[in-house]
Amino acid sequence: MKIKVEYIPKTDLKAYAGNAKLHPAEQIEQIKSSIEQFGFNDPIAVWKDNEIIEGHGRYMAVMEMDDINVVPIIRLDDMTDEQRRAYMLVHNKLTMN
Repeated sequence: MKIKVEYIPKTDLKAYAGNAKLHPAEQIEQIKSSIEQFGFNDPIAVWKDNEIIEGHGRYMAVMEMDDINVVPIIRLDDMTDEQRRAYMLVHNKLTMN
């Protein structure tokens, strides 16, 4: 599968209500600092209707940044709901290790 990066308004993104990973304020500040220093170089993965699969921390950070209105995303619409949920759990576990 080839990854295609798109750019959409940050306000079109929808946080996944069942996201299990916590993002403390200190982490959001670190993400904001990274984006300011290096740019938004890590697309947010979304599923149908722009619901976030992974990238909630980046989403939370960019929502606090007035100078960024458009963000890069990749769509993972080909996943089933079961695959999407499994991917979210695995991705969260890997990033916490």
